[in-house]
Amino acid sequence: MIEFPTPPVMLAAPNVHELAAGTVLHRVHGSTFAGNAFNPCLGNKTRFAPIRDRNGRCIPSLYAAGTVEAAIYETVFHDQRLTVPRWQLECRRHSTLLHRRSLRLARLRAPDLAKWGISRELLIGSSAIQYEHTALWAKAIHSQFNDIHGLIWTSNLCDPDDALLLFGDRVGAEDIEIVAAREGTDGSFLRDARNAGKRAGIQIAL
Repeated sequence: MIEFPTPPVMLAAPNVHELAAGTVLHRVHGSTFAGNAFNPCLGNKTRFAPIRDRNGRCIPSLYAAGTVEAAIYETVFHDQRLTVPRWQLECRRHSTLLHRRSLRLARLRAPDLAKWGISRELLIGSSAIQYEHTALWAKAIHSQFNDIHGLIWTSNLCDPDDALLLFGDRVGAEDIEIVAAREGTDGSFLRDARNAGKRAGIQIAL
């Protein structure tokens, strides 16, 4: 088994993606919270969350994607099963978001990661069993670079679309406008999910 690399004490400065104010993002999330709400370190571990600062305080997180399709793959289809029960869609909501200010995101594409000595396959492509290790890289980036608002990478399951995470102590809900929302029971959202699933042979079960 390959030992997962830990981030160095001092990382070289990340390559930065400037996300312009007014960029539209998509988020598929639980229907019990708002589309611009940050996760306060609750729920299951994910690739880059939860993380805490040096004083143990939670750094809230918000995952989003550049397209509806990528947002669906990064959430509903994340486990790569060929059949997904319909209720897993119906308990969610699709929010279309517009962020109101320019953001500086650390780029986690293959060339950007190479200078840190870690491959995209490990940091972005590894399974959930490695999330404790992958989250350490998000924590290192956050703690070492105060001007970085989050992370951006190529969706592992829906390339070449973007996936991203925002740090909730540097970006707030007030910076993100919800311009549209569809419940998981909405016919148009279910249709989008079915069409997205067809590309990978994934079916939505009744």
